[in-house]
Amino acid sequence: MRNLKLIPALLLALASIVTLNAQDATPTFQDFLAQFPQASLPYTFDAQDLQGQLETRPAAKAARLGWEFYQFLPELERSASYSNMPVCPEPVAAFETNEYTAVLYNIARGFSRGTKTYSISVFSNQGEYLGTHFVAGVNPETLTVATIDETLNASVNAYKVNWESNYRENGHIGNKVTGLTLVETVKVELTTTGNPDQIEWTSRSMDTSADVAKIK
Repeated sequence: MRNLKLIPALLLALASIVTLNAQDATPTFQDFLAQFPQASLPYTFDAQDLQGQLETRPAAKAARLGWEFYQFLPELERSASYSNMPVCPEPVAAFETNEYTAVLYNIARGFSRGTKTYSISVFSNQGEYLGTHFVAGVNPETLTVATIDETLNASVNAYKVNWESNYRENGHIGNKVTGLTLVETVKVELTTTGNPDQIEWTSRSMDTSADVAKIK
C-alpha cells in the first residue's frame, strides 16, 4: 500500500525533471547570438570573393544554424516561400552598436554552390526583432555587394555579371567572368522592416545620396 502511495510522487518528480530539462533546452537570445562570429563595423563585402564563388563553386560546406534557433529569424518562412528549396541559414557575423544587435547570414538553399544570398536581421539590444534586409549576394546573372556602417545603414551596389561565353548556354565549366557592370546603387536603413531576399530594386537613378532600396 505504501508503494502505491509513492507512485504519484515519483511520477510528479519525473514530470518536474522533464519540464526542467525542456526549459534548459530552450535557447535564449544570447545562445542564438553565440552561433555567429563577432565582427566589427563598418563591414564590407568583397566583390572579387563573391565573383570567385561563381567560377570555382567551392565544395566546402559552411556551418548551418541549428533549427532550434530559427525562431529568432521570423523572416525565414517568408524567404522560403520564394523557392521550392529548403532554407538552411549559415551564420556569418554578429554586430553590436549602442542601441542594436544584428546578425548576418547566408540563406543557403539545398545543395546549390556558387550562389549566395546574404541577409541581415536587426534586434534591439534586449532581443526585440526589428527587421531583415537582403544586403549582398551572387548568382550567375547578378552580383550585389554592400558596406554596412556603424549606424547600421548599408550602401549597396548591384552589378550585372558578364561571362566570356553565354552562361545560360554554356554554364560555368570552362567559362569565366570577364567583368561586372554596375547597374544600381542604393541605400538601405537596416533598422527598418524589409525582406530577406532580393525581389526587386525599384530605384534606378544611381544617386547614392537619395536612393532607397524598396523590396516587395
